[in-house]
Amino acid sequence: MPTILVILAAALLLAPTSARAEQLCDPAFQDCRAKLLAYINNEKIRIDFAANLFEDKVLADALVARHRAGLRIRGIIETRRTTTNPLHKAVLDQFKAAGIPLRGKSSGAVFHWKMFMFAGQQVVEFAATNFSAEYLVPVTPYVNYTVDPLYFSTDLALVHSFQRKFDDLWMDTAAFVNLSNAATPARAYALWTVDPTLSFVPNENFLTRSKPYYDAETTGIDTVMYKITEPGHADGLIRAAKRGVPVRLIVEGGEYRDKANLWQAYNVDRLYAAGVKVKVRASAGFLHQKTTLLYGQAVTIFGSSNWTTQANRDAYEHNYFTKKSWFFTWMKEIFERKWFNRTGNIETKNFVPLPPDPPVNVGPVNASSGQPLTIVLSWKPGLWAHRADVYFGTTDPPPLFRAGVTVSPGLTAVKKYSISGLTAGRTYYWRVVSKTMAGKSASGPRWSFGT
Repeated sequence: MPTILVILAAALLLAPTSARAEQLCDPAFQDCRAKLLAYINNEKIRIDFAANLFEDKVLADALVARHRAGLRIRGIIETRRTTTNPLHKAVLDQFKAAGIPLRGKSSGAVFHWKMFMFAGQQVVEFAATNFSAEYLVPVTPYVNYTVDPLYFSTDLALVHSFQRKFDDLWMDTAAFVNLSNAATPARAYALWTVDPTLSFVPNENFLTRSKPYYDAETTGIDTVMYKITEPGHADGLIRAAKRGVPVRLIVEGGEYRDKANLWQAYNVDRLYAAGVKVKVRASAGFLHQKTTLLYGQAVTIFGSSNWTTQANRDAYEHNYFTKKSWFFTWMKEIFERKWFNRTGNIETKNFVPLPPDPPVNVGPVNASSGQPLTIVLSWKPGLWAHRADVYFGTTDPPPLFRAGVTVSPGLTAVKKYSISGLTAGRTYYWRVVSKTMAGKSASGPRWSFGT
């Protein structure tokens, strides 16, 4: 083992356990950036950080100042955010110019870590929280803020685990590239064992790890989740609701009608239809949190993974499955404050499902004649539609012919539905009613054709 590793490992093992309690920071009313700055300015040995998005110049300036004062600092960055987030690019350029050793992810699965390691203080901070001002400091407490708590842990099992995993990524020259002064990466920490309460994607599938907790729950589930575009987690909550388990969900309403995430509405509507109580953010700002509370098991699932396919299996994520009672109580109190709007500020409101866009008929052409005795009805289902009821027959208006036909909600999607055994010389009428998974509907026009 290189000398520097031996010295650092010995220092960590011999140093007294911190007397400070572990902390969670709520940017709804707390200045979480100030907490990070205090740790940055008090560090004496090494700082490592990992960021999907780093836009906060105050934090960046503090890191550069400590680096120039001789403190060892390393960073792992998701570089593709530079094309869409100019502040992220500016901070990355600042780090490079200062000579801070950096490695980056520029291809393949997204790097979604959000972490600070303060080696000398034996503290690790991790969460879903990006390092941007709006994530860290409320504009107006309880009124305008980002929903995304930060966790500062003095638990050595977690500190050592993140040290090991950070070094593993730092040494991965296949997935990560040198951005600045890191062409020949070296480990800084001992080869600690990763604590089993932590789960790192892509090394472990997040859904596979989570599913048994959903299925074992008998008392209650509360979830705060930003993105829900993959059905597996929603299926787990739906199964629990069908067993009679009370399930509550707070979700980011701005994603519900995001055309880039058509499956968000699908899953939120399914949860609502299954009896899950759903609320959406009502405060100004943004909801970015990913937390689930399982009451019968006293387990909190907390971390960086959304409920998406990539966050389950491909992206670089960190998640925590903990039975720490103080952690659970803190998260429960914050959830209920939001759910019941206990401060007097309206932080959440009831979710109201919306109808889909109306379907658009394509063929056969309205009022056409000479059609074959096996006909193919075709239509564009409309955005947000996942089911359709087909009305068809020789009477006007036509009767319901088939309910619950599966359709795709895409912008250009065309559904084709074949009906055979028609009678020659007759006029047939048809229309389609598009439906969401919450049962909200929108009707298309009535068309006819002759055989």
